[in-house]
Amino acid sequence: MLLEEELYYQMIDGVLLRCLDKEEAKVLMGEVHEGVCGSHQSAYKMKWVIRRNGYFWPAMLEDCFTYYRGCLVCQKFENVHRAPASAMNPIIKP
Repeated sequence: MLLEEELYYQMIDGVLLRCLDKEEAKVLMGEVHEGVCGSHQSAYKMKWVIRRNGYFWPAMLEDCFTYYRGCLVCQKFENVHRAPASAMNPIIKP
């Protein structure tokens, strides 16, 4: 749908999502993935946040996966296990 020289994608429920080009999508993925808090979202979460904020492009999920897999910080700490090295001891309630 074209409104005021902006292209929009209309979802089944009638919600309009603004269509982005490759450069705008790249900047938006960077903001969502690294963001102010640096949360480093996964690809599915990035797609959800982007659609929730009203944006769309046809290859959104594939681009999110490409961006997520290219993030050096995510790849550096991917194999870090956050479990204790020893067995956990249960606490018995008196």
